[in-house]
Amino acid sequence: MHSTLSVRVSRFVPALALFWGLCALTTFSACSSPRVPLGAGNDGISTGRLATVNPLEVVVQRVENQSGVAGVPLDAIRARFHAGLVKARYTPLALEYVDRNARAVEAGYKPGELGEQATLRVVITGWDDSQWRSRSRLVVDAEVYLLDANEPELTKALWGGHVSRTVDLSRQAAVAPTANDLIDRALAAFVDGVLDSLPPRNPER
Repeated sequence: MHSTLSVRVSRFVPALALFWGLCALTTFSACSSPRVPLGAGNDGISTGRLATVNPLEVVVQRVENQSGVAGVPLDAIRARFHAGLVKARYTPLALEYVDRNARAVEAGYKPGELGEQATLRVVITGWDDSQWRSRSRLVVDAEVYLLDANEPELTKALWGGHVSRTVDLSRQAAVAPTANDLIDRALAAFVDGVLDSLPPRNPER
């Protein structure tokens, strides 16, 4: 009896060790698998003198539509970028305050007129919603730049570039309360995806 039990135990122990070894290897592999970094897919964006200038107050200009598509929710996109800058520790001036200053929303606006250190310029260059109704899929192309108020040339941008992002909300379409809620989620996904590439402001400077 004892010899039979010993044989069974001796066979069981290596198997158990192998089992736990495989579990540990699986856990390690899962933990060590690369995660998608924030801002991934924004290959056209680069960072310039942002850390040196370290702007605090930012004017978010009205979003421009150069996509050739009517009905792009420009105001909603602008509001999303405004909120996103707050999350990144910047202080965007209130949109109402900016809009009350006529020069800030017209072609004659000169960066720095409102005392800001930087301006955020967003130009929508592509808006493909051909699969929005069928698959809740939206493709947005844009030029997004954070410009130094003292040197607002695009070639001297503090941060920015071209972005092309695909938003797929097919899994959320069934649970979204309304159609407006779903488009709000799409805009949030687009803007958050863009601003994930924006380094947060250093509050200690």
